Amino acid sequence: MSMAGKKTTLAAIAREAHVGIATVDRVINQRATVRPETERKVIAAAQKLGFALEKSHRLFEAAGKPVVRIKMGFILLQKEHSFYAQLAENLREQAALFHEPACPPQFIFHDISAVSETAAAITHLSQSVDVIGVLALDNPMIRYAVEEATRRGVKVFTLLSDLSVQSRTGYIGLDNQQAGRTAAWAVERLCRQQGDVGVIIGDNRFLCQETCEISFRSYLREHLSAHRVLEPVRNHEQAESARQVTQSLLAQYPDLVALYAPCGGVEGIITALRESGRQHEVMLVCHGPVDGGDMALFDGTLDLMLRHRIAEFAASVITTFVAAVASESSGFMHVINRFDLITKENI
Repeated sequence: MSMAGKKTTLAAIAREAHVGIATVDRVINQRATVRPETERKVIAAAQKLGFALEKSHRLFEAAGKPVVRIKMGFILLQKEHSFYAQLAENLREQAALFHEPACPPQFIFHDISAVSETAAAITHLSQSVDVIGVLALDNPMIRYAVEEATRRGVKVFTLLSDLSVQSRTGYIGLDNQQAGRTAAWAVERLCRQQGDVGVIIGDNRFLCQETCEISFRSYLREHLSAHRVLEPVRNHEQAESARQVTQSLLAQYPDLVALYAPCGGVEGIITALRESGRQHEVMLVCHGPVDGGDMALFDGTLDLMLRHRIAEFAASVITTFVAAVASESSGFMHVINRFDLITKENI
C-alpha cells in the first residue's frame, strides 16, 4: 500500500471510530498504548472496513491464538427506554471482538416488576453462556437464580444496580453514594429558594436508586440544609407514571422547589413540569441520558443531568467479562465508572 493510500485508510478508520488519525496510528502500528476501550473502538472500526490486522497485534496472544472468545448474556430493562437501547447497542459493538460469529451476545429485556420472568431468564441464560450481566431488583427469587447460575460455573455480574447476594462475581456501575451526594450538593448550592424537595425513584428495591436517595438525604442532613426532603415516590421506570407522580407532588406541595430523579422515565417528569408552568420555579436534577434532555436543558426545565458514559461503561463491562472468564481468580470484581455533569452550558 502506498503511503497516501495508508493515510487514506487510517483516516477512514479514524472517522468510523470517532478518534484522531494519530490515535489510529498508535493502535494499528503499536507505537504507544492507548486506553483499552479506545483500542477496541479502533480495532472494531478497522475490521468493519476490512483492514487486515497482523497476528502479532497485542490483541492476539503471543502464541498466535486469538483473543478469548466467550458466550455472553445480558438482562436489561425494557429496550423501549432509549438508555437501554443505547446500552445494548454499545455492548454489542464492544463485544464484537470477543465472541464467535455464531454466538453473539444474548439480550433479554424485561419489565422492572417482572420478577419471576427475570429469575427465569437468568436460569435460561445460565444454560448456554459463560457470563451474565444482570440489571434487576434486589428480590429473593432473583438472588436465588443468581446463586443457581454461579453453582453452574457461570460468572454473574450486576450492572448499574447491585444485588445482595454473596455469590455474584462482581458489580459494574456508578458509585451511587457519590451520585446521590453530588445531586444534593447541586440542590444545596444552586437552588435559589428553601422549601420541599421531592425524590422520584423507579423502585425502592433497585439498590442503586435506594443508595442515591439515602446519600442525597445524608448530604443535606450533614450540611444542616433548610430543605425538607419528602418521602420518595415510585414511577416504576415509566414515563407516564413519572408524569402522574410529578403532577401529584406539584399539587400536594406548593412549596416544592426541587426534584431529584435517579431513575428512568424522566421524560414524564419534564412533561409534567412544563404542563404545570412551574418548570422555572422547580429545580430538576436527574440521571441520564434522557430523550429530549438537551432541549429540556436549553429551555430551563432541566437544570443538571448526571449522565452515564454509556460507551465507556459498555467497554468496561466487556473488558471485565473477558478478564473474569480468562482468569483463575475468584475474588469479587468491583468496577466503578464515572459520570458527567451536564448543564445547558456544556452540552
